[in-house]
Order: sequence, then structure tokens, then C-alpha cells
Amino acid sequence: MAQPQRLVQLSLVGAILLSLLVGVYLFAGKRFAKRGPARKIVKHTVDKNPDDALKYWTADKMRGAQPAPMPNVEAQEQGKQH
Repeated sequence: MAQPQRLVQLSLVGAILLSLLVGVYLFAGKRFAKRGPARKIVKHTVDKNPDDALKYWTADKMRGAQPAPMPNVEAQEQGKQH
């Protein structure tokens, strides 16, 4: 009877050690992962009067306006994931 109980204890110890090893591996992988190059933030000032923009965008110009191309952003590159 002592043999099966010892086998259960050894497998339990092995499972605990394996889970600790996996946890350390995942923590170290997340902590020391190489990040991509940091993106620079470009700032500029606008010297124009906001009323000039309202005068420029007439109803005809708004009908013919084309959307600006958006950057291609992948979910993996984002800093915080939900």
C-alpha cells in the first residue's frame, strides 16, 4: 500500500515543480522581451486662425473630401491589451 501513496506524492511534487518552472519561464519571457523601437511623438504648432478652416471647408468641398490614410496598427504592438 505504501507504493501507490508514494507515487501520488512524487507526481504531486513533480506537478508543483513543473508549474513553478513554467511560471518563472513566462515571467522571465515577459520581463526580458525585446521591445520594438520607440515611436517618436511629433509636435507642431498651428499658427492659423480656426475661423480660416471654417471658411475653407464649404459644403461643396466637404462632399468631395477624401479620407486621410490611416496607419496600419497591429494589436501586438499596442502597449496595453484588454
